[in-house]
Amino acid sequence: MYFTDAQLRRLTTDNDWSKQFAFILNRDFESLCEFDTLKKDLRSYEIDSTNRVIDEVRDKSPESVLKVLDNSIRLQWIEHIETKYPMLRSVSSLKFKQLEKALQENVKEKLKISHQILMLRAKEQTYADVEFNRLNNMVTYRELSHQVSKQRRIWPLRKLIANFSEELFHLLPCWLASPETVSAVFPMAELFDLVIFDEASQCFTERGIPAMYRGKQLVVAGDNKQLRPNDLYQIKVEEEVEDVALEVDSLLELSSQYLMDVQLQGHYRSKKPELVAFSNKNFYNDQLRMLPDRKMVNNKIPGIEYIKVDGIWDKQTNMTEALRVADIVVELSRNSPEKELGIVTFNAKQQDLILDCLDLKANEEGFSLPDSLIVKNIENIQGDEKDIIIFSTAYAPDTKGKLIMQFGSLNVANGENRLNVAITRAREKIIIVSSVWPNQLKVATAKNNGPKLLKAYMEFAKLVSDGNYQPTPRPKVGNSADWYLKTKLESWLESEVHCEAKEELPFADITISNNKEYIGVISTDDDLYFQSPSVKDAHVYTPLTLSAKHWKYKGVFSRNYWQNEEATKEELLIFVNQAQGS
Repeated sequence: MYFTDAQLRRLTTDNDWSKQFAFILNRDFESLCEFDTLKKDLRSYEIDSTNRVIDEVRDKSPESVLKVLDNSIRLQWIEHIETKYPMLRSVSSLKFKQLEKALQENVKEKLKISHQILMLRAKEQTYADVEFNRLNNMVTYRELSHQVSKQRRIWPLRKLIANFSEELFHLLPCWLASPETVSAVFPMAELFDLVIFDEASQCFTERGIPAMYRGKQLVVAGDNKQLRPNDLYQIKVEEEVEDVALEVDSLLELSSQYLMDVQLQGHYRSKKPELVAFSNKNFYNDQLRMLPDRKMVNNKIPGIEYIKVDGIWDKQTNMTEALRVADIVVELSRNSPEKELGIVTFNAKQQDLILDCLDLKANEEGFSLPDSLIVKNIENIQGDEKDIIIFSTAYAPDTKGKLIMQFGSLNVANGENRLNVAITRAREKIIIVSSVWPNQLKVATAKNNGPKLLKAYMEFAKLVSDGNYQPTPRPKVGNSADWYLKTKLESWLESEVHCEAKEELPFADITISNNKEYIGVISTDDDLYFQSPSVKDAHVYTPLTLSAKHWKYKGVFSRNYWQNEEATKEELLIFVNQAQGS
């Protein structure tokens, strides 16, 4: 510690200042000593760097100096990393855009060529080992042709496959069959290169394992939030087992204990976010990545319509709801014949009643029901999808006005999975025909979650139907809101470009809208970018899918912004103007 000449003069001439100085010196003496010790330990370049920062800062407060010093260290670190890995600088070059476009084109070309190669190899395999006799007649498939074309003494399919497996698989390399059919017709041998199980959550373990032995490799696909194995017409004998692996019911559960687990997060069926929002929150922990269609989102008609009727619960059916459903089918078929329709009920008797009402309606009005129309209950709707799904809940007060809380299969353990399946079948719209309001369902004492989630879904459906639903962005992770590039861009767009720029939809960093109508999205390299499962997903599949769903798309990188802020803003201005004009 030392005094300047000016300080020495003031100490000897200004008594008040001297007393104040003595007080401060006495208070901070230990800190000043520590500061001197620290300064002695600093290297010369560290002292020079500190002095340069202090000289450059106008505001000499500790906070301002620390802010400049911190920013300088970060810039130097970036410079060091980019010198070590020059590829990182390419994001600010035209070459990067060319590479991204080339990757997109290559992926599209790969998909096209892969299809052509598969078809070519299938044809080549058919004739690869063909043999001809001396008269130039094909003999390779002669016996097989004889067996499949004869009218008497027809071989069972299992015998035919066992004797002509090589010829059959050359002709038909891909087979689609249930696990039971596989066990019935294919010999217990490694006949296939690959065995794929779809909807494995519904497959009993003991029925799936035999099919595994028919292949050299295995893929098991399914969703443990959907239907579990269930057979109402057979009794499953259960024995005491010591192996924990044998305690599971479905093939999917067993496979998850031994095979690598890959979670698919993209959801492409629903064209409006509200159609899958409830399931995403209550079943998938908001992990599904939704990419709805822009034209459908801009359509202000709610994706869920709640229709209340005054039905009566009689003999496990509701005639009023069935008739209303039939009327809706006729109306939609006439006004929108291109739409595929599906009807879902919560019990089989209501399903039969609706079928009868549809036939009666068709006969009365000379109307032909659409070929694509399906009428199913929640036990067998899995795997189907339609443009519009119509629900008949059937629950209603009985003839005495009493509402009995009987929810059938929804009330059993894991019954909520049936609800999840049913409410995720629609591409464009769900219509709920119900004889009760959500608050009439008394489910607080229900043992399992099925009835509780049904009430919650009906409340959500009513909210959407009333026009009160607003999609929410995915929560930020890891950093404060001010840290993100999208926060800086939002404020600039709204103040300078005078457009509505918000973090509103879950699949984009910034959503651009004009007069409450979405016109485009902006993606940055913030948290959503790093949540992408791969480079292809971020730079190929997401842009291509957004384009297919009619979204104008613009990507912005942080390096471009801090290197040339004005040029980045100019690009965004051009994008917004083009999007508004299209």
